[in-house]
Amino acid sequence: MTGRRAGGRWRLAVLAAGFALLLLLPGGPPAAVASSQTKDKGAIDPQQTVARPPTRISFWAGEAVPNTDWDQPDTYWAPRDTHFYTPRLWRVLRRNQIPLYFNLRYKRDFGPIPPGKPHHNDALRIIRTANRLDVPVWAWVLVPYSDGYWAWEGDSAQQFAAVRSLTAWARSKHVRLRGLALDPEPRLRTPFETTSAIMGGGDNPIFSALFKEALDPVAQCAAWRGYAHIVDWAKRRQIPIVAAPMPAALDDIGDRSLALQDAAGFILPHAPWDGLYFQAYRSVFAYYSGHDPGPGILSAYLRTARREFGSVGQVSLGSAGRGPYRRFASLLNDVRLAATLGAREVPIYSLERTLRSYGGPRALTRLVHAAQHPYLGPAASRSTATTIGARTLRGAVHRADRAATASTPEVSAARDGTAMRANSWPNGCR
Repeated sequence: MTGRRAGGRWRLAVLAAGFALLLLLPGGPPAAVASSQTKDKGAIDPQQTVARPPTRISFWAGEAVPNTDWDQPDTYWAPRDTHFYTPRLWRVLRRNQIPLYFNLRYKRDFGPIPPGKPHHNDALRIIRTANRLDVPVWAWVLVPYSDGYWAWEGDSAQQFAAVRSLTAWARSKHVRLRGLALDPEPRLRTPFETTSAIMGGGDNPIFSALFKEALDPVAQCAAWRGYAHIVDWAKRRQIPIVAAPMPAALDDIGDRSLALQDAAGFILPHAPWDGLYFQAYRSVFAYYSGHDPGPGILSAYLRTARREFGSVGQVSLGSAGRGPYRRFASLLNDVRLAATLGAREVPIYSLERTLRSYGGPRALTRLVHAAQHPYLGPAASRSTATTIGARTLRGAVHRADRAATASTPEVSAARDGTAMRANSWPNGCR
């Protein structure tokens, strides 16, 4: 993910007969995108009480690969650092039933290994241990660095190949996965200026150069259909599938247009996702915009995600130990805030960063405790109130969105001779 590069990352039953692969999570997410009539009313009423199941935490995991250099594609095949997976950690994960979204790399951990490249079993050993201890584990699907790594606009075909290969691998290795997780965001090595512009740090000259190169409604619709096909393929096989999109997708679809995602080079199709964990990463926002938007950015994006997608719309937090989260108290606060807002699950990027930054497995226990203790009374109202930093940042992102939408006809006319409007949400690419 773009965010993971900068500050960590800007970041899925036994099957039906004949396809025994994945186990559904007990009490898992609903099987289709839903709409919600809930309005964003700002802070929680201090007298409001809502009966709901407790929030749980989970972790993106498995991306601790020493000597990784995304400018050197061969480092994709480097060995993982697995020293974090101690008996004490497994006890904490098992006792608290903490799900792991484990980084599984196409053509490294599974699938056809290129000639001359090593084939590692480090991920397989961890997944087998998780299965033996009944720790929930999902497959977080990635492709080689040279192909963009994330689920970006130009890579739906290889992402689909990876998904099919992964299901066959899991069956052949007799491992149980709870589902699949995709990572819709700009491709790896997207220039800093591009991401900064999308996240509110750009200006008109940057926009002009970005839009001229990137805006392509026809290619965007091809990507939409490719990724929607992956979701449909998984659903037909009763495989749960979630995504962790770049949060700008929420700002993009707010005006029922898809121009900002087109400019960024990724797409979140309207499809029957089981969960959407938008990357509300304060550390990443701070890196690209130069300012920490504060916990209000979590509140803002979680409310928007729920308004657009109902209970499917959730958020992810990160990056542990970086930026605003150098202080563990800030991450604990944001987990409590998410629980106060009724988040079903809060994936944190990442397990290894959390262990390294906050003193080992005890940090996980504290995060579980935070998720089980939402703010109450006046503290709930204060903690969930809109903040100036969040309004400012999202306002800048909306300006980038409007600029992309306005530029689409001119850019498409210059490229193809036909002025095209930006694709519309939710049915513009069907």
